[in-house]
Formats: sequence, structure tokens, C-alpha cells
Amino acid sequence: MAETFLAMPQQLEAKLGEWTARAGDRLRVDYVTSYSGHRVYALTLTDPAVPRERKRAHYFAQPHAHEPGATVGMMDVIEQLITGHDLAGAPSPLDAARVLAQSVLTFNPIGNPQGRERAPVLYWDGSRYSNDEFWCWMRGEDPDRPGQMWKRLDLWDDRVERAPARIGIIYEQIDPHRYVEPNRSHLSSYFRLFHRMDSEIGYDRWLDLHQTEFVNSPHNCMVLLALPGLAEGEIAREDRAWAEQITVAWQQAGFRPAPPQPLSYTGEQAEYFRRNWGALHQRMPILTSEIKNNAPDAPPDFQRQAQVIAIQQSIWRLLAMA
Repeated sequence: MAETFLAMPQQLEAKLGEWTARAGDRLRVDYVTSYSGHRVYALTLTDPAVPRERKRAHYFAQPHAHEPGATVGMMDVIEQLITGHDLAGAPSPLDAARVLAQSVLTFNPIGNPQGRERAPVLYWDGSRYSNDEFWCWMRGEDPDRPGQMWKRLDLWDDRVERAPARIGIIYEQIDPHRYVEPNRSHLSSYFRLFHRMDSEIGYDRWLDLHQTEFVNSPHNCMVLLALPGLAEGEIAREDRAWAEQITVAWQQAGFRPAPPQPLSYTGEQAEYFRRNWGALHQRMPILTSEIKNNAPDAPPDFQRQAQVIAIQQSIWRLLAMA
């Protein structure tokens, strides 16, 4: 499985050599360097012979180190667009020449490589860690409640907070003392990279790829819409139609998707999203995919395939609207 589940920074770096040699000027490689010294990549695929004004642009990203299925989904689709085959060698359903002639596709496969490198496993399938143990890897173990995960913060300082002995892999260190959860702070490499790329390309939509545990749920995947009030009018209608298209494709693949629904955060967590995502939701359609993580009934290939379907459907929808 390690040969096709490409989710670690060193696996991405190894693939880049192959992809750049094969894709030539169809692949553009950009990156920002994190405080830890890691490169956070934006990989952009397009046909450079076709002017940008004749294309639509789509951003794909994942911020969380504990959600490697999101990374491998993007890696698989990049492989398809460059080689015509997926990571397992099966033919791709994507017409790469048409896709790249009509679109600009940018992928940030690993939004927090510092955290990903600290993960104890390549993927989480429930075979080694209970969810309580997994969550302690994710956010750190609460120093006041052994065996329980620490609180969730957008930005924190180890001179102020009594931090866990083992920092949760969800966090990116941004200076000697401060840490952020990448999708909750524009100080993160994840957001800095997006703003750098967006200032030049100007994206029309964004699919953010995630995983969650679906504890006590009959479902194993779903699409999340914006918090109520963030997306309105035509953008909100397109968000829902796009989400329903992905959901139908998951059903046809035999998965168990929940109906599309708005993000359910309240209080402080909701405020993080309003502050960091509000303006973006008012500008363009944005969805979040959620695929089951850390469970025996969510093996690694399911995690990859479910994310691939969400990305492929997003690309086909983009072309239909071009």
C-alpha cells in the first residue's frame, strides 16, 4: 500500500521529479517555506498554449496533517492528468488534454508537512490506534486530563498556554513560540500559499479536502457547505448543486454519503471560520469533502478513491461551466 498511498512529504518530493520530467511546461511548481523549513507546494496543471482568459481556475487543498487520505486523493488525480493512469496503473477517466486546455488546476497536497512528518503511521485505518489515541496525536494529550485530547485553538503561544508534552500534529509552528491550525489562521503556510497563487491566477472555486471519523454514524463520506450566512445567492445555489453532484457519484460508487449540509460549528470555532473564510465564500463557490478516517471499515484505498471521486466530479463540473 505504501507504493500507491503517497501522503508523506518525502513521497511527494520523489514524485515531483517524475512529474516535472514528464509534464514539461504543463506543470508549474510553486512553494512557500514554513518556519520549520518544509516546502508547502502548489502544483499547477494547465495547457500553457491556451490563454488564461479562456479557462476557469480551480484550487484544491488540504490543511490537516492527520488526514492523509486527502493528500493521496490529490496525488492520484495529478498522476492521472500527467500520465493518463492512476497510482495503481488503471486508466484515468479524465481526458487530460481537454481538461488542461479548458482549466487551470492548482493542488496543495500537503498543507502542513511539519505535522505530517510527525505522524506515527502513513494512514489511519483503526488497526493501531483507538479514536481517543488518534485524537491525542491530532491535538495533543491534555496535560490535565490524561488520555483525552487537548483543546482546539486557531493560534496559541507556548509562553501563554500549558501545552501538551507532544504537540498535536494538527498544528504548524510559525515562529519560536506560536502555533496555528492551518485552516483557521491566515498566518499558516496553507493560507499564505493560497494568497500568493490567487494573486496571480485568480481562482473561480475551491475544494478543500478533509477527513473525519463519523463516530456512531451510518455514513462514511459527506460534503460540507459554508456556515449559514457566509455564502449567498448564486454562489450558495452552486455550492449545493456541486455538493449534490459529488454525493450522487459517491452513492453510485457504493459509498454511504450523508446529504450535503452546512458546517455545524458554533461559538469560537464558528468565529474562526467567519473570520478566515467569510470573504472567500462571498467571492466563489467553496466546498469541503469529508471522508471517514481511522476505522476498519475505511481502508486506505477507500479513503483514496472517495477523495478522487470528489476531485474528478469537481473538474467535470468546472469544464461544464467553462
